[in-house]
Amino acid sequence: MSNVQPTPSVMSWLAFGWHAFSETKTISILFSSFFCLIGLVLYWALLGVDAALAIMPFVAGFFLIAPLLIIGFQQAGALIKQNKQPSFSDLIRIKGEKRSGIWFLVFILCLCYFIWITDALVIYGLYFGIEPIPLDDKFFTDPAMRDALLSYLMHSGLVGIVMAIIGFLLGVFSIPLIIHQQMNFVAAVNLSVKTVFQYKWLMLKWAATLVTIMALTLVIALPLLVVVLPILGYASYAVYAQFFE
Repeated sequence: MSNVQPTPSVMSWLAFGWHAFSETKTISILFSSFFCLIGLVLYWALLGVDAALAIMPFVAGFFLIAPLLIIGFQQAGALIKQNKQPSFSDLIRIKGEKRSGIWFLVFILCLCYFIWITDALVIYGLYFGIEPIPLDDKFFTDPAMRDALLSYLMHSGLVGIVMAIIGFLLGVFSIPLIIHQQMNFVAAVNLSVKTVFQYKWLMLKWAATLVTIMALTLVIALPLLVVVLPILGYASYAVYAQFFE
């Protein structure tokens, strides 16, 4: 493992992400648009059945599966660093002999996501029952509903934080280690967790940056997700490269 600069370099990672996106605008937007479309369909489906409160766990759970969405950007980012032009196939095809490790990690993170969704919906049922409830001014004018909403957000949020930490520990380095260094699943996850704890403050700053940017995008400017997702995906390669190349 190479030495890491003691000063956090989050801005340099994001700068690489922007540079890489600028070099691959068309294929990056096309690739990320697929995932954004799935999210929009789910969003409108939940609104259509007056299940606005259920949107929160589905959106928050996005942070669990986000590492899976950057697999393609990891491969393309490596090519850009070598001054090569990636193609769309580099974004959608997993390369290397250790692909099984990636698929097992996909399974683990998806399992964590479904556990989180299940727990969040159970908590929702405890506070609001099984009937869909529209998110309207009643939640702010009715003290009982307001208290139930705050308790629901607090308890489901605590579960979500735990699951997000697990997802970050598992995915932040293990995915690029499997892709670029052809490590097996166990070795990659072990090294990923060790590295996160070894540079915990730098990794905490990076995780906070990811959460902040993604949360603002999802809440304020959802259409920009097709741009933000590739930038963060390429930036994640820069994180890996600073530690291991």
